[in-house]
Amino acid sequence: MAATGTFRMVSEEEQELRAKLEHLTVKDHGPVYGPCKKVLDHTKQKAKDELNETEERKVSSIKELRAMIKEKADEGDDLAKAVQEKFRDKPDSLLLRFIRARKFDVKRAHELLKDLLVSGTGTKSLL
Repeated sequence: MAATGTFRMVSEEEQELRAKLEHLTVKDHGPVYGPCKKVLDHTKQKAKDELNETEERKVSSIKELRAMIKEKADEGDDLAKAVQEKFRDKPDSLLLRFIRARKFDVKRAHELLKDLLVSGTGTKSLL
């Protein structure tokens, strides 16, 4: 039986990174909280494989989330206004965490921001 579907050529470097990913532990991914000086290559590969993350997609998703935050706040929803007030001046890297947590579904990332403010769970450590 022949395989069907689309395939893309994978470079040797990418194959090596994928092989390395199979043997990693949590300690191999660097710090979870706080600034990260350099994102490791195998961590970038994992994001690419699991989230289809690219530099362009990161930039466009962050822009889209910032626009959504403003748009929802302008509609007059009090919770959306609170989200705008809390996250307006936060760095892109923080917003990207919420976007990644929802696999680049910006609408769901915005809902996660609202849920965080409602529950108050862990807001001090995140913000």
